[in-house]
Amino acid sequence: MPLTHTTTSNTADGPSGLLPPKKPKVYRTEFVIAYRACKTTTEREQLALIMKARWTEAELHEYARVYYFRNGKDAPTAASYRRAIADLGEHYKGLASPGAKLSSYPNEWLREFRKGGSKPIPPRREALLKRGRGNGPFVTYEEYAWPNHTEEFRSMIERRCRDYFHIAPDQPVHVNAWAASHRWYQREQCDLRKAAEDAKHSLLGKALRKSLPKGYKVVSSFLYVGRSFGGGSYTESVLQPYFEREFKGHTPEFREEVEALARKDNHLRPRASVSRKRWNTACHEHFVLIKRTKA
Repeated sequence: MPLTHTTTSNTADGPSGLLPPKKPKVYRTEFVIAYRACKTTTEREQLALIMKARWTEAELHEYARVYYFRNGKDAPTAASYRRAIADLGEHYKGLASPGAKLSSYPNEWLREFRKGGSKPIPPRREALLKRGRGNGPFVTYEEYAWPNHTEEFRSMIERRCRDYFHIAPDQPVHVNAWAASHRWYQREQCDLRKAAEDAKHSLLGKALRKSLPKGYKVVSSFLYVGRSFGGGSYTESVLQPYFEREFKGHTPEFREEVEALARKDNHLRPRASVSRKRWNTACHEHFVLIKRTKA
């Protein structure tokens, strides 16, 4: 029986034997989106410094979203990540030196974000996502996205908003509608505070010759305020609001009494109209408006 000779290919002698062994693939488990956004070696080195500074992936995502958003987008794009990485890389460039300490490179935004519980700000309305209109990335207390609003306060404003605009419970409330409802709430609170302040003061006008009742004291008719203009300063006398005709604490009878005195002082007809200025002047000249010092 003839012997058959079989040949086996030696990979070491073939073309593949000249290539270096392939490196095993490394799959990233963190900062995947940020790493993919980097285009140069410098950007990847800056990202490594950010990771060395103990940033988390969620914190970098929020930083890029808040400060480097693209117009109309409330989420970070690849360009947002690159700009955020360049900014933070410049801040942490000293960490590349041997013996550098992280405590020497504090980041104020990161500190405040962690102090607030690392909670991302809620969605922002469209006007805050348009650059070049004076808005910028900053969120004030009037916005739904303001970080210091509590969930109870947001829910209260949302409930008022649904009642006013007749929004069904299964429909979302737009951030613009929430902001409008919040401004309405602030105006209501301001009116309530002003009414409470007006209620503290007496509504009486006592003649100068009469003695003051117990528990009352004279209110100064003028409030002197210092102002500066053109490098100099001067003192201006400002009439107290209690001597204004529009003061809500005055009764209709008291207003008519002051009007009669103003007509007499200015030699006007009995039913002539009295201007606001003449009314205030007569009130100041003939009365001492007082406020109660004790309840």
